[in-house]
Amino acid sequence: MALLHMLKALSRPFNLHLVAAHLNHCLRPEAAYEEAEVKKIAAAWSLPCETRASDIRSIKRARGISEEEAGRLARYSLLFDTARKYGAFRIALGHHLDDQAETVLLNILRGTGVDGLAGILPVSKRGRFSLIRPLLCLRRREIEAYCKENDLRPFTDSSNLETEYTRNKLRLELIPRLEQDYNPRIREALINLAALAAEDRRFLQAMARKKYLDLAGFGRRETIFNKNELAALPRALSARVLRMAHKKYAPSRELDSSHIQKVLELAESGKTTGQISLPGEALLFLSQDRIIMAGASAAEDSAQLDKPLQVPGKTRLPDGALIEARFVDPGDLAWPPSKFQAYLDFDRLPPGALRVRSRWPGARFHPHGSPGAKKLKDFLIDHKVPQHWRSKIPLVSIGDEIVWVAGFRIAHPYRVTDRTGRVLVLAYKKLMMPKQRNIC
Repeated sequence: MALLHMLKALSRPFNLHLVAAHLNHCLRPEAAYEEAEVKKIAAAWSLPCETRASDIRSIKRARGISEEEAGRLARYSLLFDTARKYGAFRIALGHHLDDQAETVLLNILRGTGVDGLAGILPVSKRGRFSLIRPLLCLRRREIEAYCKENDLRPFTDSSNLETEYTRNKLRLELIPRLEQDYNPRIREALINLAALAAEDRRFLQAMARKKYLDLAGFGRRETIFNKNELAALPRALSARVLRMAHKKYAPSRELDSSHIQKVLELAESGKTTGQISLPGEALLFLSQDRIIMAGASAAEDSAQLDKPLQVPGKTRLPDGALIEARFVDPGDLAWPPSKFQAYLDFDRLPPGALRVRSRWPGARFHPHGSPGAKKLKDFLIDHKVPQHWRSKIPLVSIGDEIVWVAGFRIAHPYRVTDRTGRVLVLAYKKLMMPKQRNIC
C-alpha cells in the first residue's frame, strides 16, 4: 500500500503509468475480502488493477515444492503476465530493509557465497523485465509510520504470524533470540554485511564481464569458450562467466553451484566430448578443446536438406543462407579461394545433377590434399565440429559423391588444375558456423 501510494504521488512528475497487481493465495478465509478491497482502492485511485486467485496448496502438491516457493512462483507469474499485458518493463516490489536482513540470514543458514550475502538487490533483471525495489532503503517501522501519516490502512496477513514457514520462524524466533543473547543490533549488522557484499559482488561482476567478453566466441545460437582458458580462471570468475553465458539461453533461470562444478569438472577432465543439461533447457557441449553453450534448439538437427543446386544461379537454404553458382574462366580466378568458396573443375564432375544436402548415414568424403576418402564423420571430428552442428553443414554432391563440404574443403578429384577448362565457382553466402574468436 505504501509503495503504490508513493508511486501514485510520483506518477505525474515522472510520467509513470501504474498498474496494480494482487494475488489471492487462497490460503486464508479473509483473502477474498482483501482481493475485493484492493480492487476498490485501485478504482478509487483511478488505477487499473489485475487480480488472480491461485490455489497455492495445489501448486505445492503438483510441483513437489514448499508452500512458500509455490506462492512466490504464482506471484511472479501474475506480475510478468500483467507486465506483458500492459507493455510494462519495470515491476516495482515492496521489499524493505528488514526483508534484507532476513534474506541475508536465511542465505547464511542455507549456505551461500558473496551473491547470497548481498541479499536483495535494488534492481535485478528477469528476462526483459527490471525488478525494482524502491523501499529497500527503508525499515519496516518507517513504512508503517508513512502509512499512518497518510491514513493508509494496509491489510495484515495473519499467516505472517505462523512459524510453520521458514522465513516467519526466522523473523519471529531466531532474530529476536540473536538480538537478546548475541547482538541487539543484529539487523543492522546483517544489513551492513549485505551492503559490503554488494560492493564485492559489483567488482566481481565487472571483472567477470571483462573476462566473458575476452574469452567468449559468439555464434548465432552458441557461445564458445576454450576449455583450458575457462578452467584457468579463478573459481570466483569462472562461475560468473558461465552464469553470464547461461543467461543468454535461459534468462529466467540460474546456474547453481552443482551445475558450475559439473561444467568445470568436464573442462578439467581431459575428455574431448561430453554434454551437460542445464536449467531452462540449455545445453553445454564439450568438443575437443571447446566448451559450447547453447539453447535446446541448437541441439536439434535441422530438417533433412536435399534440393537441386541451381547451376548457374542461387540456391537458398532453409536457414536463410544461400549458395551461388557461376562459371569462371580459369585465368580470372582469384587465388586462394576462401573456405566459403569452392573452385571445381566442372568437366571432371561425375555425371548427374548437383544437389545440396545435409549429411546422411555412412557418407564418405575425399578431402582436397588427402590421399584417399574417409568417413565424413571423421573429417568433421578432425575439424572439431561439435556433434550438434554436423547436420547443419551443407554438402554439395552428385548422388552420394560429396564434391564440397561448404565452409571447409572441396573433394580432391575435382580440384582445379592446369588442364582445367571450365571452373564452377560456388560461394556460400552466409556463415553457418559461429565466429570463433579466442577459442583455439
